[in-house]
Amino acid sequence: MARKTVITKVLDANAQDGIIEFPQNRALYADQFTDQPPVGDEDREPFKARSMQEVFEHFQPKKEGVALTTEEGGSVYEDFDFRSIKDFDDAQLIAQSELLGGEQAKIDAFNAVIRQLEKNKTLRNTLKDAAARGNLATALRALLQELEDNA
Repeated sequence: MARKTVITKVLDANAQDGIIEFPQNRALYADQFTDQPPVGDEDREPFKARSMQEVFEHFQPKKEGVALTTEEGGSVYEDFDFRSIKDFDDAQLIAQSELLGGEQAKIDAFNAVIRQLEKNKTLRNTLKDAAARGNLATALRALLQELEDNA
């Protein structure tokens, strides 16, 4: 049985609560996207925005010092700025992060090798035979050395 998500919206301090049914094909994410607390009463006043762009321009949300773990188990701290709702997308977060960008490049390289193995029957057969696999590894090392020497 599907569960309904209901959001309660207070229209006025003295008014009764209004109830909004939240569609199941949508995502709602609520969090504090800035490390600074409100500095004055004007920040506590209701902000009336006509668009999401106005909300992002007014509050300028960012998250500083997000701890990311490296492959070696160390920590890297990076900052993320949010200028539109698209900035919460995986691709945008990866683009903002040096560590995540490097990891994505490795994943893309591994996926390219996997696709090549799936398509190339000769290469698959070469990797099955131990002697042929050794010869291929030697050839690849020589090619890598030549590329490093010419770089």
